[in-house]
Amino acid sequence: MILPLASGVFPSLAPSDRSAFWAVTGRLGGVSAGAFSSANLADHVGDQSVHVDSNRAALAALVGVEQPNLVVMTPVHGGDVAVVRSTGVAQPADSLVTEEVGIGLVALGADCATIGLCGYREDRQPMIAVVHCGWKGLCADVLGNTVKTMSELGAATFRAILGPAICGNCYPVPEDRLQQVRDRCRSDVAAAALGSAGGIDVRAGLEVWLTECEIPFESVGGCTSESSRELFSYRRDGRTGRQGLVLVLKESTNAAP
Repeated sequence: MILPLASGVFPSLAPSDRSAFWAVTGRLGGVSAGAFSSANLADHVGDQSVHVDSNRAALAALVGVEQPNLVVMTPVHGGDVAVVRSTGVAQPADSLVTEEVGIGLVALGADCATIGLCGYREDRQPMIAVVHCGWKGLCADVLGNTVKTMSELGAATFRAILGPAICGNCYPVPEDRLQQVRDRCRSDVAAAALGSAGGIDVRAGLEVWLTECEIPFESVGGCTSESSRELFSYRRDGRTGRQGLVLVLKESTNAAP
């Protein structure tokens, strides 16, 4: 069993529409041990595969799907978006979008931000997306690329959930990296992300982006580096696990699984 930081639903807009169920996890619950204690969801960090499989099965249960229906993102720290039409391994990308019912999209992070989006269409069923965003993704506008892709598929309005991420005070970086954020991000987004002297707060930048685009959102969890009991942090620990954000479209219902 995984103990999520929070879980909920993006409700349907009409009785016949699908709802989108989401959960944001930390490190609590699960069966992993040692550096990966205990709800690690990543299979590339050195954890035992049997533990990762058990944790992912528990993650799937949080949103009412079977583990084989999870599609776990393989991020590349860029701005690419992949549209998922079936279960299995998605192409490497930092954003996954689907219109399919019952596919659980999963983004993982251990300092980078994770984002879940529900895009509502005026005359058709909604769609969902999960996004992984570090400072490179912020510069590549991976969130903007995701909203654009969903808009091209017919989404007219959006709602979002933001998972935990490292804060600017805990993420000091070289000056050249700060300059890349200034040069490549929208000015208001860059100002928010660089609000801490010498550091980058990706989630603060994303919050400004969503606010300016009039997308309602909720932020879950605090700074990964400051929350050693509840959250994994690569910056803090080096060898560590990954928390996640999972999102799935379900047939018409407003009752959480």
